[in-house]
Amino acid sequence: MNDKTLSLLLALGRPLSPAYSTLMKARAWAYRRGYLATRRLSCPVISIGNLSLGGTGKTPHVLAVANWLKSRGISPAVVSRGYGGRAGRGPLVVSDGTSVPVSPRDAGDEPVMMAEALSGIPVLVGSNRYAGGKLVVERFGAQAIVLDDGFQHMALFRDVDLVLLPAINFFGTQWVFPGGDLREPVSALSRATAILLTKAEALSLADREIGRRELQAIVPGRPVFLSEMRATRFLSMEGEAKTPDALTGEPLFAVCALAGPEFFFAILENLEADLKGRVAFPDHYSYKKDDLSKLMAKAGKQGAKAIVTTHKDSVKIEPIRRELAADGEKPLPVWVLEIEARPEEGLWNMLEASLKIGKKGPLDLRGE
Repeated sequence: MNDKTLSLLLALGRPLSPAYSTLMKARAWAYRRGYLATRRLSCPVISIGNLSLGGTGKTPHVLAVANWLKSRGISPAVVSRGYGGRAGRGPLVVSDGTSVPVSPRDAGDEPVMMAEALSGIPVLVGSNRYAGGKLVVERFGAQAIVLDDGFQHMALFRDVDLVLLPAINFFGTQWVFPGGDLREPVSALSRATAILLTKAEALSLADREIGRRELQAIVPGRPVFLSEMRATRFLSMEGEAKTPDALTGEPLFAVCALAGPEFFFAILENLEADLKGRVAFPDHYSYKKDDLSKLMAKAGKQGAKAIVTTHKDSVKIEPIRRELAADGEKPLPVWVLEIEARPEEGLWNMLEASLKIGKKGPLDLRGE
């Protein structure tokens, strides 16, 4: 979908935005007053979510929080809805922490990507997040749940509610769906425990502090932390790893299916890759064999020596690439750019304080 088409659709949906905004406010009020039930798990829940429809770097932050919990001696698990998969209410175990027996078609691309990236941390999907959390506690002994994309999922009680906003242009169009890219009105941020401004590497130190102060004025009393997104390495589908600067000057063809593809392309440009072309499919796009065959041919004609994509896309591209090779085609090499979220130290300090970590053992929550 091009920008003109998107702008037209948003314009057509704008008259409905006030009604949807009112509906979301009413829903939040019903949960707050107890008219809609919120269930509580036996372990703490850290929700990582968005106010917008995407493009904030949520998945790398889920990985960062899960790995941080593990580093503190806590056994975490990730529970996700599994957007784009066929799990339904679930729960479906994507990974027990050691293997990933399900496909992106069943679990969704992001849960499979997270399962591959996380060592020793179970990942589970299903629209009933309470059932999923209960299962990972009982089956895998999870001591904390990282709730992926959970800000609007108020049916599950959370001990910490982190909301991610882009450091540039916090609120996008500033209109609520279907006339804009906000899931809820800005007033919903009053539910947040803390706000994380992501992709802060694009701002100067002075502009970062200006942005922090602006947001604190909009949502007083909520801590605001900044987070950078950094390329960590390139990984081939054969398992070869290279440093981020190793492909400087290499003729590459970039492919992704993200809510914010410009961010991915900008990172490659900053790494001084020689991009011979770039293609952005819709977010969560389900690649087909013909798609990859045509992309490979186009990349080769334009002088690219390899395809470069994201980890999220690679879980769907890799099996198709194997099919092409089995059919006698000679697909180009594929490099996966891995990206890591690096929040300010203050975020970890806040989580330690909120979860009361450390005094009586690895996890001492609610004075228990």
